[in-house]
Amino acid sequence: MRAADERRERPARIRPQAAPCGDRAGHIFRFRARLGAALARLVECVISWHERVCSRRILASYDDRMLRDIGIDRAAVENESTASFWRYR
Repeated sequence: MRAADERRERPARIRPQAAPCGDRAGHIFRFRARLGAALARLVECVISWHERVCSRRILASYDDRMLRDIGIDRAAVENESTASFWRYR
């Protein structure tokens, strides 16, 4: 009978610990959601940096005739193409 009494007590000790696990699961879900949002913002930022680099290289490759057509002089192109990739002008 003593072994049967121990089996009955074990579930009573485990049950109170089960409640915080549900809260922990919610915490983990919220953490993953925030992490996913932060990673999405980081990826968007890196993509915009890459687009700036590409567009500045294309602009620097234009000759003077093409720059006159779009209304930009060579000095403005040099100023823009020497800017750091993270700077938006």
